[in-house]
Amino acid sequence: MSKAPKTYINIDGDVREASSLTVPQDRIFRGSWQLNGVAVEEVMEKAVEIQKDNLRQERKPLLEALDVETMKALETGGDVAAIAAQKQALRDVTDDPRLAGAANTEELKALSIDNLVNT
Repeated sequence: MSKAPKTYINIDGDVREASSLTVPQDRIFRGSWQLNGVAVEEVMEKAVEIQKDNLRQERKPLLEALDVETMKALETGGDVAAIAAQKQALRDVTDDPRLAGAANTEELKALSIDNLVNT
């Protein structure tokens, strides 16, 4: 009977066998991991930056759709103020203080475009 292949984790060039470590189940913030003895911990400052990048990706198609709405409104003489306000709210999402104020990565992960813009 053959053994299952070992899994290794590389954190900033430090390669360790995964079974010898306590590793977070969720890998969304993998780029924020650091080793602390045999535990892999998530660095909140790095996790916040990762979440900001995730939010930027999430808002990109929304901003593109609003750009189309803006052009249609301009062509028909419609009011673009409401559309401009929506676009600004999306742009401001990465500056929301709730991101930096999250107590842990679970709270951080829960901060999506929907609940940052609509609350």
